[in-house]
Amino acid sequence: MTAKTREATSDMKPQWESEIRLRLAGLHLAPTREAAIVAELAQYLEDYYAELLAGGASEAEAYEQALAELSGSELLARELRRVERQVPQEPVVLGTNRRTNMIADLWQDLRFGARMLMKHPGFTLIALLTLALGIGANTAIFSVVNGVLLRPLPYHEPGRLAMLWTDDPKHGVHEEGTSYPNFADWRSQSRAFADMAICSRGAPLILTGADEPERVMAEDVSANLFPLLGVKPMLGRAFSADEEEQGARVVVLSYGFWLRRFGGAPDVIGKALEIEGSNWRVIGVMPQGFYFPTKDTPFWLPASLTGRKNRFNDEWRVVGRLKPEATFAQAQAEMTATGERLAQAYPVTDPDFAGFGVNVVPLLDQVTGKNLRLALWVLLGAVTFVLLIACANVANLLLARGATRQREFAIRAALGAGRARIMRQLCAESLLLAAVSGSLGLGLAAAVVRALVALAPPDIPRLDEISIDHGVLLFTTGVSLLSGVLFGLAPAMKVSQSDPNEALKVGGGGASGGLRLRQTRSLLVVGECALTVVLLTGAGLLVRSFLRLQSVNPGFKPEGVLLARVSLPESRTRTSAQTEIFFQQVCERIAKLPGVQAVGAVRDFFFKRNPDLMITAEGQSTAPGGPGGGPLTFEYIGPGFFQAIGAPLLRGRLFTEQDGRGPKAAIINETLARNFFPGLDPIGKRFKKGGPQSRENWYTVVGVVGDMRRQGLEKQPVSECFLLEQMETMDVVVRAGSDPGPLATAVRQAIRSVDQTAAVSSVTTVESRMGELSAQRRLNTWLLALFAAVALTLSGVGIFGVIYYAVAQRRREIGIRIALGARSSDVLRLIIGQGLKLAVIGVGAGLLTALWLTDVMERLLFEVSARDPATFVGVALSLVGVALLACYLPARRATKVDPMITLRSE
Repeated sequence: MTAKTREATSDMKPQWESEIRLRLAGLHLAPTREAAIVAELAQYLEDYYAELLAGGASEAEAYEQALAELSGSELLARELRRVERQVPQEPVVLGTNRRTNMIADLWQDLRFGARMLMKHPGFTLIALLTLALGIGANTAIFSVVNGVLLRPLPYHEPGRLAMLWTDDPKHGVHEEGTSYPNFADWRSQSRAFADMAICSRGAPLILTGADEPERVMAEDVSANLFPLLGVKPMLGRAFSADEEEQGARVVVLSYGFWLRRFGGAPDVIGKALEIEGSNWRVIGVMPQGFYFPTKDTPFWLPASLTGRKNRFNDEWRVVGRLKPEATFAQAQAEMTATGERLAQAYPVTDPDFAGFGVNVVPLLDQVTGKNLRLALWVLLGAVTFVLLIACANVANLLLARGATRQREFAIRAALGAGRARIMRQLCAESLLLAAVSGSLGLGLAAAVVRALVALAPPDIPRLDEISIDHGVLLFTTGVSLLSGVLFGLAPAMKVSQSDPNEALKVGGGGASGGLRLRQTRSLLVVGECALTVVLLTGAGLLVRSFLRLQSVNPGFKPEGVLLARVSLPESRTRTSAQTEIFFQQVCERIAKLPGVQAVGAVRDFFFKRNPDLMITAEGQSTAPGGPGGGPLTFEYIGPGFFQAIGAPLLRGRLFTEQDGRGPKAAIINETLARNFFPGLDPIGKRFKKGGPQSRENWYTVVGVVGDMRRQGLEKQPVSECFLLEQMETMDVVVRAGSDPGPLATAVRQAIRSVDQTAAVSSVTTVESRMGELSAQRRLNTWLLALFAAVALTLSGVGIFGVIYYAVAQRRREIGIRIALGARSSDVLRLIIGQGLKLAVIGVGAGLLTALWLTDVMERLLFEVSARDPATFVGVALSLVGVALLACYLPARRATKVDPMITLRSE
């Protein structure tokens, strides 16, 4: 005590009440309870002060000893407990029974927790942002998973619906159509299915009767399809069995097409829809939200009778409804046996026939696709890791903050608060923090969902069903509460274990308690690093895979190329020669447009069809897939196709106009030449479609072109044979000298000037279409990379926090080390080594976990192994580098410690 203080205390009576209130301020006691405690302790200190004066001590000495007695942990704890027992309990505002007491206590805990959070705005803001990021990312991705994978399809009991396909594992074809006779046998022999229906594989039709013809993909369906799906038309009725048998010209519209074509007119029933020059009568409109098989289907027609007797075609798709007691496994076993019986009853005579195997696929799996389901579950797992890392970070913050509040909790314990009571208060603060973070995360998720829907490729099914609905809100609530438990429970348990006697001592840090807290915080950082390594590994594999994909040579030059889908209405009077003349005139008129360098035509530029199975080469034995194996497909093109697309000619020549008049000529790609004519010069060789007994024309090979990946960069080139023929629907390919976009309108006009009934659709550039083919992979890659970057940042912050707190706790030790001669490099090595040890342990655990988990991503990768060494090494070095930076900053601060100031303050 200074001389000035001693003089002041000698002139006035000590103010014990103010000293006691100062020490009780952090407890926020009720006024009546605090007054009773202050009065009792003040009386005790006054008696003790008087006793010291009577013993010969000076006023200053007596005052100083009384203050020391007040600061003593054992005396203070004993007196607080005794006084607390003497104070009557205050009445509970909300009632007198135990239940209302619990509610009142919870409300008090939440109010006190809110005050404590507002008292430390920096800590609260960091914790809220960290948690909101994790909860928002989880909610956004779950909303996508819910909309695409979990939400039921718009049918009655959709979980019992399945698609049935012809399965041909020998040629790698597992989802091929089937014939009507096969369907009839499946339906009659099945005991697992309540019913089956058929629909076409989708054929383009031209809508006429409007200002401009429109090409659509309609569906031919059996009359029992809509009853099987359990959906009735909103207006009118569905098809009858008689209309199907008679081939009646009736049509059922989708809700969207009804709005677009008929303006939503309620009297649409009975009106005519002109399809390729013929009138079809509208008999029904399906309800809003219904679609089958895709949302692009505008209307449905009765299934055609054509080809129903041919068992060896593949024009129909089959959908079935399981009986309530049947399972998909039972249905698969039954249909496999049915296929084996059909194979024995009907020997295969057509070499192109795929076989009688049957593949039963649940309808929801059919709609979403395996790769999309896997990608979405991987993303959901990734954001779960991000949330766990965020929870670990907040738990570390709470542990650090709890260490500074040990004296407060010790006083509470001294007043009689049990360990459970202190834990309840801390958990209430954590849940309050989680609730606010959940609200912020929900707003973040809504923005992220809007961005995902806008950026997602259009071919993702059920994209318009992604939203923040009640299920997503319930998920967010659950995630928020679970997060509060995860990051709040462990710190509460550790902090509540601290020794009150040690914490109440002046300068008492609680050595044992501090050690336990440091061990817990270090364990959390190790867990963060391990989870981050798993995320970084997955993201690294996808990024390497995507970069490898982008470096693939497509086999043509997509820059400056415009595509236009052109369809002619079906006509029984139009000959193939007339179709050829039409596309020849179209190409000639487009070639005269300014800026056009070359024009050609192809049946389907970005084809997705299954390949054909067999050709017979002259002088060679015939085998499916050819001598070298592999699928084969035929493509129909116009004369200028290869020049327009920029495909390289490797051998021989390209088509000329004379090739269409004389013997049939063909151009093959490099893969076909290697597989079907190994070690031979294919120029001049002849082949025909089908087996040796087929009556198809012979084709002579006149040229070999390079392989083109028109199915997508990730698909391996298939054997292709190009024939100089034109179909009623072709893709016109236009190569421009610069940006082909401005040519779109002129190209449309040139096509319509040749034939007003021709429908022009899908006018786009080849580059944009190629981007769409890889859009889903690109989105998955960058989302996972973003989550991994967030996880890496959070891990770095977690390591920084642990080391920063450790430096603050060890200032006295560091000061002594420096005073004894330790150099700055020694201090740096000490502090950085502590942080790197945690990072290395976390990296090791993460790499082992990644080795176990990354195999599930095999289907998402392209030409990159799931155990790619470069990725694993790069991930380990990245995290160690971030840890090194996170450790260096507090270590650098430690080297600036002044030992004299530190030791004096201690």
